[in-house]
Amino acid sequence: MEGGIGDVKTHLMRQLYYQRGGQTQSNEESDRKLVSLVLDHAKRVIAHPSRPQITKKESFVRAPFGEIVLEDTLEETPILEEVTPETLLVEMTQEKPFTCVAMIDASSSMSGDKHLLASIAVAVLLFEIQSRDASVIVFSSKPQIIKKLSVEEPIQSTVLKFLKSQPRGFTNIAMGLEEGLSQFKHFAAGKRRIGLIATDGRSTEGDNPIEIAKKFDFLIVLHLHGPGSHLESSQAMATHGNGLCLEVENFEQLPKKIYEAVRLLARR
Repeated sequence: MEGGIGDVKTHLMRQLYYQRGGQTQSNEESDRKLVSLVLDHAKRVIAHPSRPQITKKESFVRAPFGEIVLEDTLEETPILEEVTPETLLVEMTQEKPFTCVAMIDASSSMSGDKHLLASIAVAVLLFEIQSRDASVIVFSSKPQIIKKLSVEEPIQSTVLKFLKSQPRGFTNIAMGLEEGLSQFKHFAAGKRRIGLIATDGRSTEGDNPIEIAKKFDFLIVLHLHGPGSHLESSQAMATHGNGLCLEVENFEQLPKKIYEAVRLLARR
């Protein structure tokens, strides 16, 4: 894992993760420590800790603490004496809002370190996107909603729920995409259908995911390389989903690739 073999925190995180998997009952204190370490690891992945920003102009009345832009003001009101608080323009920055549904493969091949690394990737996503604007879904033979759109929830709670969802079963990519679309239908109608899916491109059951990918306004596919992975299928999903395919050469890159993907979305 990132951080190196000698990274004490990484070693402790893995130890707590595997201890958790071997327990019949959860230990709240251990869970808190594990989640805290996952979040700490995610913060180290993020190069810029602030969420994506946009610059916009407002009137001084609406944004009295913005930076005055006199040149733009005079373009609208050429005579300085006629400038009023309502016509005086200021520049301000604010978080760029966008809604994103993340769909992550949770079939049996995703167990162990892969699942733990995916939890770090989930934390990275939630640090970068407002809670109500993010949804997290895992899919195997069936999809499971970890976090719904339009719901405010602490990052710690979402990450713990993800860690509790142990990988199992086969891979039904189509159902994962369908569940992602249903989040927009029920909780974000009218918003751009932006999706991010982590998969090796290989469906072992279910329908052809290409037809469902077409329903997204923008779909980023994080292709997970590995034995039996189908890069061409991932690329086709991204193409038909009007988006991009980002290759994840080894699983340790997944948290950073999620970060890259969110930054790409923020610039669109």
